[in-house]
Amino acid sequence: MAKEVEGNAGSSTVVIAISALLALGAAGVVYYFHDAAAKAEETLETAKGEYRKMADRMKKPVEEYLRSRKNRPDTKESSEDMMTFLDRKARESQIPPGIFNIAKNANAAIGAWNETSYTVTLQSGAKESPVKKIPVVDFLRRVETERRSAKTKSLQLAYAGDDFKSVVITFSQFQPK
Repeated sequence: MAKEVEGNAGSSTVVIAISALLALGAAGVVYYFHDAAAKAEETLETAKGEYRKMADRMKKPVEEYLRSRKNRPDTKESSEDMMTFLDRKARESQIPPGIFNIAKNANAAIGAWNETSYTVTLQSGAKESPVKKIPVVDFLRRVETERRSAKTKSLQLAYAGDDFKSVVITFSQFQPK
């Protein structure tokens, strides 16, 4: 009987050793998955932070664009003749009437659009009265913001010191055929 007891003792030692190995293996698996879950949570928090930063960066330009759209004049264009419109904008920009000339150029068909171009010439008569920069810039801004179908096609500047000796601007107005 003593041998039977030793045999049972040996088998119980093996069972305890296998159980301990299984418990250590289970603890290792739990530790591995706990570490993997912690890394996944950290990666998720980093991604959320980067997403918030990206959303903030994208939000600012969109808000600026929407804010700038509020300050723009009504998009309805007047049916006024372009030559009359350019003359009125020159007066509003305080360009002296003696130096301002408008000429209509030949019409051109470009694809599905008709292009009508106008050449505006600002020529100073004497060296003492050059064409000032501020009125010219104001004139260009007024024309392009208030008449969306008109765009500056070419701009030729001849300087006289800090101001202009002459300015030649070609505006093109595009209309569908």
